[in-house]
Amino acid sequence: MEMKSPSGVVRDVRVVPDRIEELHYLCCKRSILLDLVTDAIVLWSIEGAIKYWNRSAERIYGWLAEKVVGKQIVDVLYDLDDPHYQIAIAQTLDRGEWCGEFQILTKAGKSSTVTSRWYLIMAADGTPQSILTIDTDITEHKLLERQFLHAQRLENLGTLASGIAHDLNNILTPIVAITELLPLKLKNLDERTQKLLSTLSDNSKRGRELISQILTFARGGGNEHTILQPRHLLAEVLQIAKQTFPKSIEISLQIESSHLWTLSADANQLHQVLLNLCINARDAMPNGGELTIMAENIVLSDEYSKLHPNAQGGAYVAITVADTGTGIPAELLERIFEPFFTTKPIGKGTGLGLSTVLTIVNNHQGFVDVSSQVGKGSQFRFYLPAIEQLEPECVPAIQPKLTGKGELILIVDDEPSIREILGTTIESYEYQSVTARDSQQAIDLYTKHHLEIGTILLDYMMPGGNPTQTIATLHSIDPDVRIIVMSGLSAHEVAAQNHGKAIKAFLAKPFSTQDLLHALKAALN
Repeated sequence: MEMKSPSGVVRDVRVVPDRIEELHYLCCKRSILLDLVTDAIVLWSIEGAIKYWNRSAERIYGWLAEKVVGKQIVDVLYDLDDPHYQIAIAQTLDRGEWCGEFQILTKAGKSSTVTSRWYLIMAADGTPQSILTIDTDITEHKLLERQFLHAQRLENLGTLASGIAHDLNNILTPIVAITELLPLKLKNLDERTQKLLSTLSDNSKRGRELISQILTFARGGGNEHTILQPRHLLAEVLQIAKQTFPKSIEISLQIESSHLWTLSADANQLHQVLLNLCINARDAMPNGGELTIMAENIVLSDEYSKLHPNAQGGAYVAITVADTGTGIPAELLERIFEPFFTTKPIGKGTGLGLSTVLTIVNNHQGFVDVSSQVGKGSQFRFYLPAIEQLEPECVPAIQPKLTGKGELILIVDDEPSIREILGTTIESYEYQSVTARDSQQAIDLYTKHHLEIGTILLDYMMPGGNPTQTIATLHSIDPDVRIIVMSGLSAHEVAAQNHGKAIKAFLAKPFSTQDLLHALKAALN
């Protein structure tokens, strides 16, 4: 329909509804396209009122568009007082755009990490009208990155701990040997001197056990299930806690059953579970309190097992770590096993302790129960399936006579104190000794005297030495060479065994005189 205006210009007014329909179609199409993208797209006015919220924003942040459109952006996503937010808004208004990372709390209370791009939208008159934000969820990427960095940090810790342990064990080896040798050399010691030697011996063994536990914790271990008695593991962890935790924390062990059932488990991993739970309990009691470790045999009914996804009816060993600390708020209980979730201050925890506990227990076909009261403390109770097989019975073996018959032993170690005390020790038991300070000297001596040398005591880890090459050279000199490997790292036992029949025994430093004499007898026989 055409109409003539007073000015004489003819206009087709029918185009108006057609144009509105076209614009509506374009708007719907644009909205559909924006809902298909995986990024969260949010448009909000310069005053902060949310004007648009796409489907991905609903998925990432948890709020439906109909619930947030019209609300202030700072009431939904950002904190008005957050310096990071203030920098982003200032830079967007000043430069027209901003890009960076944000930690945003979702509707479910979980923290999401996003890469956020902000763009300033101008009105027709050139004044700021609104801000468009496009957020890419990188939470999973950040989680994997943190897991990688954590694994790398643990690997570095294991390397550092191994080096320190090697040196400390070398220091302890002559100390342990001397405390056992002195009573043999000095007859009729008075009671006070005997007591002092006993104290020195006990503390040397304590140091050896502590180094062993630090290594176990630092390097972890493979998934090697063996038949084990949990009572021994509990006593071990109890000892570590008593030695290292503040004296303001009273630590006790309660075993309800006279004989705990055995488990098929990885000892290193269970050690890690117990230590993680004990450390958490310690941190929950900054002003002191009571830490109780409990264990008991328990048979679960099929009805009870239905309450736990990983549980089945049957026999279990239940182990509880309880504290009288600060407790955990109810709203946080369901999140405590999430990787990297922690209530501790920055630098005080990784947030991986409890997630590691849950993973290990689940891998052992067990499950975990948690109860806590704010201000009263927490109880972590984990259940592990018991097995019917009993511990192997210890049948006393017939002890061989440990003295030698004048056999010549070649002692190879870079530490002079170790060479000296080992030589003195074995000579006290009717052996002869000759020493070498490095691999080359050992090879030279063995080349000249291999017919007289009965056994070689070889340190596996000497500066500048290659144990594989050294053992191969000794074997080429005499295919029947007998070698006892010594090392400050017990992990070298597996490596030593790979050298074949030449390796007759392995001694983890610091070793006792009895262990040394037994190894010599085994090698010579």
